[in-house]
Amino acid sequence: MKTLIIVGHPQPGNSETQEFLKTSASLLKNITWHELAAEPVFKINDERNLLMDQQRIILQFPLYWYSAPALLKKWLDDVLPESTGFNLRGKEFGLVVSFSHAASEFQLGERVGYSFAELLSPFAALAKHFQMQLLPPFLIERFAYQTQLQRQHLLLAYQQFLELPQPQSFAMQESWFLQKLTGLIDQTEDSRLQQRLNLIKQQVAENQTELAELTQMVHDFREDDSLNGK
Repeated sequence: MKTLIIVGHPQPGNSETQEFLKTSASLLKNITWHELAAEPVFKINDERNLLMDQQRIILQFPLYWYSAPALLKKWLDDVLPESTGFNLRGKEFGLVVSFSHAASEFQLGERVGYSFAELLSPFAALAKHFQMQLLPPFLIERFAYQTQLQRQHLLLAYQQFLELPQPQSFAMQESWFLQKLTGLIDQTEDSRLQQRLNLIKQQVAENQTELAELTQMVHDFREDDSLNGK
């Protein structure tokens, strides 16, 4: 799947979050990283052709005053026509949004008091207008305060968001991880590292088998209950 990441940060080179995401995305194939700040004037036809050439379109931006930065808003106004003749039907449309508040503050009655579903609803309307498939938003909470372990988890989750079909299942995530491990094992020349990675791969594969067996067992139980009228 070809994925386009439209980066709406006005100064992505000065953003620790965007630099981290850029490095994470660079490790994947079929990803186009498109920084709007690099273009003083948008070439409308080029921008539209870029959109038409992708299967998954991601708008990536920090939350500024509970909305997208002005740069991204201008791009949307300039590039997307009001007429429905511009055909984006069936393409996947996702949002990657970073913010400095704690996620709990967006709950009703808390400091912000509005949910992300409410704040990002204009983008849902945009997806509906162009008949695109809206993906669940990928939210990045307080990146500057994240530990190294949290950032490692973020890297994997972000890469999976870019590559995997939505909605994701745990089995899909495990298969994806096994594929990445296999590629890493093939690339490394360090025998000790290869051995360690192979042990991890074996453990993940065993967990995947156990999960498949448990899933089948639950399925069988449900079928038995259905046949018995329960």
